Amino acid sequence: MSRGIINNSFSLISLGAILGALLRWQINEIFLVNLIGCFLLGFFNSLNILKRYKLTLCVGLCGSMTTFSGWSFHLYKLLNKGLYKLFLINSISIVLMGVLAIGLGSVFAKKLNA
Repeated sequence: MSRGIINNSFSLISLGAILGALLRWQINEIFLVNLIGCFLLGFFNSLNILKRYKLTLCVGLCGSMTTFSGWSFHLYKLLNKGLYKLFLINSISIVLMGVLAIGLGSVFAKKLNA
């Protein structure tokens, strides 16, 4: 691979985004894909790796894999159906579990770095 491609942030992010989109498509479950993406984001971001790899993995892969728009649409459908309790539970739980998943990924990566 040429130096120009390796040093090009756009190309690096795009490579990760392709893989992230394919993983998102294969998993096809909004809640699960977001939790996996959060874990991976915490993990990759806490590894002692070069910035270009963090761009590929954190911005490209995790950014493409996780789906805020899909989650928002799911919540919108719950509101339209009048399922207000379920809307509230889903809204709070995905945020809290996402933060927890990032924390777990970070802890796991830090143990690998040690």
